[in-house]
Amino acid sequence: MQRVPAPKLTMKSQDDTYRELEWNKDVLTIGRHGTNDIIIDHSLASRYHARLEYTEAGFSIRDLNSTNGTLVNGDPIRGARLLRDQDQIIVADTIITFHDPEATARGPLPPEVLRALREDEELRVDSQAKEVYIQGQILKPQLTVKEFQLLELLYTRKGQVVSKDEIARTVWDYEVFDYNAIDALIYRLRHRIEPQPSNPRYLLTQRGFGYKLITTPK
Repeated sequence: MQRVPAPKLTMKSQDDTYRELEWNKDVLTIGRHGTNDIIIDHSLASRYHARLEYTEAGFSIRDLNSTNGTLVNGDPIRGARLLRDQDQIIVADTIITFHDPEATARGPLPPEVLRALREDEELRVDSQAKEVYIQGQILKPQLTVKEFQLLELLYTRKGQVVSKDEIARTVWDYEVFDYNAIDALIYRLRHRIEPQPSNPRYLLTQRGFGYKLITTPK
């Protein structure tokens, strides 16, 4: 089977230990036993907990009937599950993030393309002027700093789900362990930008994953 560029795995454990590993074999084993390729020295990890597999179907994670299970993006898996760029595998106290080298790179679009796209947007964020436009009308009074930072983050990732962890890192610059602060900020922002905050048109909840912004609702 022809090899594709090797993905990268980044691993962070509860004690803030950080590791990087190149996925350069068809199979990488994960577990507490010392013979594993990725050793997780934690009592919640099984001796042979899970296995990373590269097949013709792609890159996947397989739980090996572990005692405490394997999670992908917070959801427990059964058997094997194909991985996508930025998927997070949780084994015991360790989060393993999958980085696909062939995933489409993120980056700024050319200004002329952005202008053409924004002509049809109902909601638009002007980062330089710190202004928000809804259906062509500037939002007044202006948002608070944190409200604007949250909306700006969602706007740069429009149509994509942004996790509460990423919101915490971007808006607060540190981990927010009480997610009530994020929920309260979402609540306030909806009351500023939504025609009907209880039935949001732009700022949508993706239950179990986070939030996403839709600037051109159908």
